[in-house]
Amino acid sequence: MQENKSVVRFKSSGYPLEMNTKMQKSKDEGGTTEFTYSLGNTLVTINITEKIYSGVKVVYINLFEDSGKGSSANLSLLVSENMRYGILCNYMNTKFVGSYDSFKENYCAPPLPEREVVRYFCDESGSEGCFTLEKKKNGRGKVVSVKATHDFIVGEETMHVKVRIRYDEGEEGLNVEVEGPVKLTTDYMNHVVSKSEGKMLSAIKAITLPQVRDTTGRKQINMNIISNTGKFG
Repeated sequence: MQENKSVVRFKSSGYPLEMNTKMQKSKDEGGTTEFTYSLGNTLVTINITEKIYSGVKVVYINLFEDSGKGSSANLSLLVSENMRYGILCNYMNTKFVGSYDSFKENYCAPPLPEREVVRYFCDESGSEGCFTLEKKKNGRGKVVSVKATHDFIVGEETMHVKVRIRYDEGEEGLNVEVEGPVKLTTDYMNHVVSKSEGKMLSAIKAITLPQVRDTTGRKQINMNIISNTGKFG
């Protein structure tokens, strides 16, 4: 097992963030990567676990945040490979206890990747988090890649982790890459999330507006036909 400990300081926090990274690989090509953040009373644990079941690779992503005052947040995700559909992936499961609250947004506007965003915050500790999930399909409708990110937000800065999962139709199956944790600014994180949401909304408008105009035009034609029928009939 590889283990690495470090300390990160934030501008808006009186406490340093103590970070611990553990990586363990097993003989069956599985393994676990664990990140732990400790900031004051708040403890955050992120686990990315790879397992092989009957030759099929499964990836679990689990995040647990404890405020240290009786409240907690739990977000989890299950990803598996499938020869027909590529990557099978559920929506993020969430459970919030105590003073944690959240809101979720889902976007689906082909050909852009499907996107899910969960933002949460804790009134007790003042901590915030953002978890995003993006699914990309190929031209045949097969999910070929999944990207999950998590940001632990401390004022103007965040600790950012990214997990990329790609499907290889060859012998490798699921290819998992973990990037981070790395410190980013909260403004940059919000910019990236807002930019993706903007692309989705623009794509949705581009798809729906012509349909609305076409429907409105048809209704107007039908009204004219009815009006003319009533006038000359």
